[in-house]
Amino acid sequence: MPKTRDHATHPHAWPTAAELTVGVALACTMSWVSMNFKSLSLFASYTHSETLLDAVYLVSIIAVSLTLFTAGGLDRATGSLLERRATRFALPLGVTASTLVMPLAGLEGLAGEVALYASGVLSGVFSGLFLFEFGMAFSLMTTRSIVIGAAVGSTLSTLLFALSVLFQPLEACLFSASMPPIAAVLLANGMRGVRPAEREEPCALSDQRPLDDAQERGEWRQLTAKLALASFLVGFANEATRTLYMQMGIANNGATPYAFIQALTSFGVTAGTVAIALALLASKAEHMARNAYHALVVLLMMGTLLLPLPLLYPQVGVHLPYAVNAAGYTCFGMFMWTITASVCGRYQQARVRTFGFVRGAWALGPLLGMLLGRYVLHGAGLSLETTFPVMLAAALALLLASNGVFTGTDLVKAMDIIPLARKQRFRAKCLRVIERYGLSEREGEIMVMLAKGRNLPYVQEHLYLSRSTVSTHRQHIYQKLEIHSQQELMDLVERTEE
Repeated sequence: MPKTRDHATHPHAWPTAAELTVGVALACTMSWVSMNFKSLSLFASYTHSETLLDAVYLVSIIAVSLTLFTAGGLDRATGSLLERRATRFALPLGVTASTLVMPLAGLEGLAGEVALYASGVLSGVFSGLFLFEFGMAFSLMTTRSIVIGAAVGSTLSTLLFALSVLFQPLEACLFSASMPPIAAVLLANGMRGVRPAEREEPCALSDQRPLDDAQERGEWRQLTAKLALASFLVGFANEATRTLYMQMGIANNGATPYAFIQALTSFGVTAGTVAIALALLASKAEHMARNAYHALVVLLMMGTLLLPLPLLYPQVGVHLPYAVNAAGYTCFGMFMWTITASVCGRYQQARVRTFGFVRGAWALGPLLGMLLGRYVLHGAGLSLETTFPVMLAAALALLLASNGVFTGTDLVKAMDIIPLARKQRFRAKCLRVIERYGLSEREGEIMVMLAKGRNLPYVQEHLYLSRSTVSTHRQHIYQKLEIHSQQELMDLVERTEE
């Protein structure tokens, strides 16, 4: 086997420079969101900075949600737009321009109103479409490269954000405005060196269309719906708790303590992302990924359940609970980014729709979470009596997301659909066995399931066949392969050369 192929598919190979470059590009894009909407740096020169931030954020998040859902619904038109060369320059420059306009929202009178709505709408539209550039690029990558890119992006973005809060308003604005163009350049350069995933039927963005196979279409709908709803619920829970944490003093602790909190968060993110990367790339990826998913849910729950702690024990402070909350949400975002990008790669014909609907739900959840937090604060103020209902709502949303919408079992099913490198090698070996021994199409389907270790009831359920029919096919398979048990079948496939 050639050395380059081994490096690309071996789970213990070091990340390549191209993969790291793509990860840094994603970090610049993710940090732009935090710099503009999770810090008062851009509006620090105004006395009503918090009100300005809330207003711009509200307009922007509505605009980005509508943009993502609309672009996903108009997938073919969106694909054609993204394939144009001019779009690659226009989108990051549009995000930059909207960033430079944001501080003008603090001006008095009509000029301030126009700047507020213009910056909010433009930032939402351009950043939403620019995010598609990353989604479509990641959908062409191998699962290994997606994991590395998402891990680097999630970790480095927290450090960039921590750096930005140390700047004065003008410096912070310029630093934030520089992120989208830098991200665009890094993404273009990185993608030139990233090894593309092996696709049976590469599909152009302008050729988005309904999936041909009915069973495949059903799988896609179910998986996309689960990812979207889980993203919505987790986003809602995080933003509701984050809004209250901000009111407890995080935003008013000064630049240095605030930067320290973000640096502390980055350590948690680093540990989480490395664990997930190892889980997804290990030889027993399904088992380890399920454990990693449960660990992420526990981390999210801890950040939510710790919400009343600073009010009960003022000496504890809000730093640690907020760090846990931010780290958990960032890790979960990296996890969902990996799964979503992989699903987009699996269903090439529907990748624009997949990304638009899932990321749209990811943006809509925080919108409702922020509205809940603000409603409680403005209606009744910050107290134990108001904090507990918000904590309860957030905890219930997390429980519903992880135990009812997208469970560990759903994750395993998703990974069964996503073509990991080791699974591609397994399928290649199965195809070689099918061709060598002349199995029929139906026999080949059943043989692959048996080679995976599936039992007869599983084959019955998934192929809608009777038990006697499956038993008969299994008997014919064993006769043709000259074996006598399922273990011998698994050993035969394992010994087969690709």
